[in-house]
Amino acid sequence: MEELAEQLLFVLGHFGIKSVIGFGVGAGANILARFALAHPEKVNALCLINCVSTQAGWIEWGYQKLNVRHLRSQGMTQGVLDYLMWHHFGRNGITIWFKVNPTNLALFIDSYVRRTDLNITRELDPTRKKEGLTLSVPVMNITGALSPHVDDTVTLNGRLDPTNSSWMKISDCGMVLEEQPGKVSEAFRLFLQGEGYVVRSPRKPVKPTTPEVAPLSPLKMADYRLASLEGLNHVCSKKIDWPTATIHITENPISEAVVC
Repeated sequence: MEELAEQLLFVLGHFGIKSVIGFGVGAGANILARFALAHPEKVNALCLINCVSTQAGWIEWGYQKLNVRHLRSQGMTQGVLDYLMWHHFGRNGITIWFKVNPTNLALFIDSYVRRTDLNITRELDPTRKKEGLTLSVPVMNITGALSPHVDDTVTLNGRLDPTNSSWMKISDCGMVLEEQPGKVSEAFRLFLQGEGYVVRSPRKPVKPTTPEVAPLSPLKMADYRLASLEGLNHVCSKKIDWPTATIHITENPISEAVVC
């Protein structure tokens, strides 16, 4: 897992990207967390879904080792498929077939089950926060109410700095991206806005409508203009304190599609 995290440096170098906002799910979230710990200057923020910050327990280790053996000898068996359904959705009874190479999946599962602890702790002493005991970048920690990784995300939340992290549990789903994509996208958009990034909304602009107004008499029209001028002078006489928050306008750094 450490090697996979270090490979992100080559990806950033290939595309000429100086820093990123990471979005990862499961093992990908664990890899991004490791990358942010090793290279905090390369990461602006993280959105982690079902992220596990500890090493594998004995039960997980035993199940995954059995799955690896089946994948290498028999391919995608029903037992492996049932465990993957529970691992992703938190429940069985869902008919989905994973079209992946069994050997490559076995190698990836073996790497994930041998992961090490992130070794991060929450430090409340302000004099020691700069020692890098936890993730220094803003983190949005998301899970589903039916996900089997709720406790893992709670553990991760307890090891993060509460001043720059938030924990979110979405109800009625186990795999949030597939079952509640609208809620995740809205939360991610608000998270980016909270960090000072301008996010273009795909919503269609509302056309202004002109209300029907009865014609005014010349005397009422004069009074209306006088009241408007007095109100304008009153507004202009006040000092307006605009917010001083920094706004980052981001554009797609990749202007053309790159075939890898």
